[in-house]
Amino acid sequence: MVPMINEVLLCLQEGIVASPQEADMALIYGIGFPPFRGGAFRYLDQIGLSEFVAMADKYADLGEIYQVSEQTRAWAAEGKVFYQVEGQ
Repeated sequence: MVPMINEVLLCLQEGIVASPQEADMALIYGIGFPPFRGGAFRYLDQIGLSEFVAMADKYADLGEIYQVSEQTRAWAAEGKVFYQVEGQ
């Protein structure tokens, strides 16, 4: 899942998708991403962006598709989440 999530993160960073919600809907309805996961961004919120970066770094030597962007690293460092839960 690392390459797919990297690509969807880049799509958000480059303005190809307007929001995490738009991307998640496209993944669920377009390619059959597991609906119980809620999409890639919901999944990232569940595991934590910093955990994803650590996971991707384990495979970075496999090629560019496994390497996270500097923007993703910055988001992970600041604790970015893509969905806000009401009351938090």
